[in-house]
Amino acid sequence: MSNRAENTNERFISFGEASATWSTRYRDPSGFECMLLLQAENGSEALKKAASVLAHLSQAQCTPLRKDSAESAKKSANKPSGATVLIKPEGDAKNPVCPLHGVEMQKWARNGRTWHSHRWEDGWCNGKQT
Repeated sequence: MSNRAENTNERFISFGEASATWSTRYRDPSGFECMLLLQAENGSEALKKAASVLAHLSQAQCTPLRKDSAESAKKSANKPSGATVLIKPEGDAKNPVCPLHGVEMQKWARNGRTWHSHRWEDGWCNGKQT
C-alpha cells in the first residue's frame, strides 16, 4: 500500500505515529482494571484530551489504579509500615459478631485499611472460611 495519493488534486493525509501520547489506568465501577491510551499531534492537545477523559472517568465513577513501580517498591521496602491501631466503636455502636465462632470482632486500621478480626486458638480469624 502506498502513502501517496493517486489523484494529484487529493490532499495527502499521513496517519503516522502521534508525537504525543497519554495513558491512564483505572478501575471501572464493576471492578475491571482498564487502561486508556490517547494520541495527539502535540503535547498541549494531548493534555486537553486528557482533561476531558479524566472528567468523564470521574463522572462515570471510575477510580485511579496505582501500581507501585519497582523503584518505589524498593524504597518502601526499607520503610517501616504504620502501626496497627485498634478502633473502638463510637457511642452505642457494636462491633460485628464472627459468623464462624459467634464472638465479637475487633475493628483494626493500618496504612489506610480497616478490617475486623478476633483472636482464635493459635492465630487470628477474620470471619471468613479458608
